[in-house]
Amino acid sequence: MSETNTADTATRIIAVRVSFPVSEKSPYRAEETPSTTAGAIREAAMKDFTVSDSSQYTYVLAHHGRKVPDSETIGQIAGDKHSVEFRLVKELTQG
Repeated sequence: MSETNTADTATRIIAVRVSFPVSEKSPYRAEETPSTTAGAIREAAMKDFTVSDSSQYTYVLAHHGRKVPDSETIGQIAGDKHSVEFRLVKELTQG
């Protein structure tokens, strides 16, 4: 049985949902492995919502009100859950 458990862990998929409140588009959805970084999710969501960073602002992912660093993995964020939800937030650059 331990081989099956190891295989289940290795092939674990986490359902990801990113909402962007200022967009009329549906939320970005993907199924990713736990090792996928928040940065990769952020970039994919930005592409889906057709937005990009500029010198005046950047986009960040937020999870339960917390800004998520690009280097954090969705496995770290989701823990033992099978899904994770983010909000794409426009953050003004301090000048």
